[in-house]
Amino acid sequence: MPPRRAPPPAANTRQATATWRSPVPPDHNRHLPREDAELFTKVLGMYENKQFKEGLEGVQSILDKHPNHGESLVMKGIFLCSLDRKPEGYDCVRRGTKNDPGSHIVWHVYALVLRADKNFDEALKCYKKAVEIEKDSLNLLSDMAPLAVHLRKYDDHAEIRLQMLKTQPRVRRNWVNLAVAQFLARQYRAATVTLAYYEDMLRDVPDGDVEMGEVLLFHAQVLEEAGEYERCLDFLGDKSAQIVDRTAYTVQRARLLLKLGRTESALWAWETVLGENPESTEYIKATVQAKGGDCDATDPETRLATSSILSALSSAHPRSLSIKRLQLSVLPASSPEFRTRAASYILNALSKGVPSAFADVKALYKGAEGLDKARVVGEVVDEFKKGLEDKGAVVTDETGDDDALESPSTYLWTLYFLASHHSQLGDHSAALSTLSLALSHTPSLPELHTLRARILKRAGDSKQAAQAMEDARLLDGQDRFLNSKAAKYAVRNGEFERAEKTIGLFTRKDAPSPLEDMVEMQCLWFLQEEGDSYAAQQDWGRALRRYHQILDIFQDIEEDQYDFHSYCVRKYTLKAYIELLRFEDRVRDHPRFVAAAKGAVAIYCRMHDDPAAFGAAPTPVTNGDKVDAEEVKQENGDEGGEEKALSRKEKKKAKGKGKKADTKDDKKKDDDTKAVAESLYKDTDPLGVEHLDKARKDPLELAMRFVSRLEVVRPTDEETLELKADVMLRRGKPLEALRALKTAQQLYPSSPAFLPLVVRLAQSSSSNSAVSTVLSSGIESLLGGAQPSAFVDAQLQTHGEGSAAWLVAAAEAKLALGDRESAEALLLQVVQSSQVSPSLELLVRAHGLLADSPAAQGSFRQGAAQLQPLARAFKTADELQALAAKAEMDDAEDRVTEEA
Repeated sequence: MPPRRAPPPAANTRQATATWRSPVPPDHNRHLPREDAELFTKVLGMYENKQFKEGLEGVQSILDKHPNHGESLVMKGIFLCSLDRKPEGYDCVRRGTKNDPGSHIVWHVYALVLRADKNFDEALKCYKKAVEIEKDSLNLLSDMAPLAVHLRKYDDHAEIRLQMLKTQPRVRRNWVNLAVAQFLARQYRAATVTLAYYEDMLRDVPDGDVEMGEVLLFHAQVLEEAGEYERCLDFLGDKSAQIVDRTAYTVQRARLLLKLGRTESALWAWETVLGENPESTEYIKATVQAKGGDCDATDPETRLATSSILSALSSAHPRSLSIKRLQLSVLPASSPEFRTRAASYILNALSKGVPSAFADVKALYKGAEGLDKARVVGEVVDEFKKGLEDKGAVVTDETGDDDALESPSTYLWTLYFLASHHSQLGDHSAALSTLSLALSHTPSLPELHTLRARILKRAGDSKQAAQAMEDARLLDGQDRFLNSKAAKYAVRNGEFERAEKTIGLFTRKDAPSPLEDMVEMQCLWFLQEEGDSYAAQQDWGRALRRYHQILDIFQDIEEDQYDFHSYCVRKYTLKAYIELLRFEDRVRDHPRFVAAAKGAVAIYCRMHDDPAAFGAAPTPVTNGDKVDAEEVKQENGDEGGEEKALSRKEKKKAKGKGKKADTKDDKKKDDDTKAVAESLYKDTDPLGVEHLDKARKDPLELAMRFVSRLEVVRPTDEETLELKADVMLRRGKPLEALRALKTAQQLYPSSPAFLPLVVRLAQSSSSNSAVSTVLSSGIESLLGGAQPSAFVDAQLQTHGEGSAAWLVAAAEAKLALGDRESAEALLLQVVQSSQVSPSLELLVRAHGLLADSPAAQGSFRQGAAQLQPLARAFKTADELQALAAKAEMDDAEDRVTEEA
């Protein structure tokens, strides 16, 4: 709130009449008579007390007499904004600022209005102008400091905090705030000096004081990040008794010892913390490093030596599963020890009935040795299966033959593991065959049905996958996880109404709809799945709506940190506050945001390429049925009618009882109902019409809104560079595209994603001679001096052997060059070559590229259907109809069986 003016000098009590003096000359437009000045002071207090209506009336009475009084105008504006009359409010604030730009109150109020609307950049500018006028106002400085750090203007933030400290050096918090600000501005030396002054200033701080302990740990963090490891270690030793968080103290000390090369002391320290938490991968790796090993090594000798260290650690901590699991990652696939330890680790999990056993080890399937390790794991578990079927016991060379009978559940989880293993490797037929054995063994286990759904999803049968997941949900209706999974798979199958009805079983009952409750709860997975599914059905409006809702959620997450800039320092949670800021800096690196950005950019690029396809406004549809305008109006209309109806109903009920107390209670209920209704999220554009209308003007500008946010958190990521180059080529900015593709060529020389983009860039031109010269030189460098067609052939020959991704990328490049015949030949190789193992996603993409060639597309479809026999994308209409009829017959047989 704007600071109140200093009161006028006290009147001389010896004089009969007191004289009031205005702080400005009478001819100044800021001048107010004494009576109005006192009223203005009261108006400021009304704003602080949130008496907006009374304040508006008071300031209006001043403006009736002084219509050009700038400070009164801005106060009227902030009252109007607080009463949700923002257009009028902003108009008053701007007029007031124009009438009295020399008043700090005017700029302060303008900043408050902008800050309330989360326009932080402009608010900071207004605060700076206010501080130029009122240089030492603590009210202004304390408001401006959180804005500066929120906008990551760390140097400005440090200056503000220093100014506040100079004004109030006796306030403890000002010292801590300054130290944090200097640390964020990378002024490490200044931060350590500030903290040292602060610590010396305090007297008689008892050991065990939590706030002091947090300050000391933060001091140690400053020293460590400044690279002063020796000094930091000495500091921790001196302040050990005052630090309360012993785990943080011990871990930091161990880390410093390791950085300083004091391996013996470091080993003792890391073994101490490992004893407290032997499941921590961080502690295990650090302990191994202190012993001379390296868990991330690639050479065989170091890996075997590291494995020996892990074996010793496993003996010291026999209950630690993390050590055993890490050893499987370190050991080479060719090592006999890998097979032995994998058998022991997996059998232990299967015997205990751990459903996540495969999820734990499937990370071994990635990397250079992934296929070899997967083969070994498959062989080991297959031997388990045979032994359990023949003898009821696990009999292998690795585990021995002790004739110890296993529980029947071990066989069940072995089948579950094997089915997951086959599915992960893409052998869906073997996975379903193995799973059918498990289902015949225990058909009531939900995990078996969820696995069946995952297998069918990977095989491309979204319809059967959704039904399988629904079967799993019905086995345990109280399980929220199964409920969410069933809703997700229904969305993927395009059954939006069923999905929202399913998810609504666990959402708030007073929410306008399950979907709107999911938005309010910031449920990213549901919004992304709906966006992708709507995009697949070419319902562009709803798809964009979902993607922008995800964008808005991340914007809210970023803005919600504002209140913590003051709160965290006030509570002395300094290290947690630093972690919060660093988390917020990379929050948009979240996979859901990246997926939403890719989906939105794809739609905007398509809109740019074919605007006619986006000409008609979307029709409200619910499960294939049109919804009339009245239903849409009821869905999106305000809630005032319902509130009024509720009010009339409740009041009539109270009147019938004839009790005044009941009327008061009903009015309170009515107010509570209204408050709840106003707090709930209400989607004002469920069909995405507004997004389509905005996109029609300049879709590529909106696409860059997503790309620019990705550039902040992952500027050199492969997907970011690909999206940027794609959008820039369409925007007619070839130099920007060239810059992105050059970076991509340096960082990802073997990635096929950039091949079509390089060819498209080679076909671009510029009317500007200077740009054209730079562009030609850059393109020649990208192509290595070759012609585009020859460049594509050379790249395919170098990188494309056995790669379906390179074949598809080369085909796209050939299409860009107009060579359709070569493109078709390359795409047909994807399904005809025995050396290529294309994924389902790649097959669908290649199938779409042949849309203008029916004959080639038909041949491709037949080949793809042989590779992915369950995929619905490669079924003909007759085949899909036959599948639907078979499903109906199966359902009828199941109903007859249940009735019998």
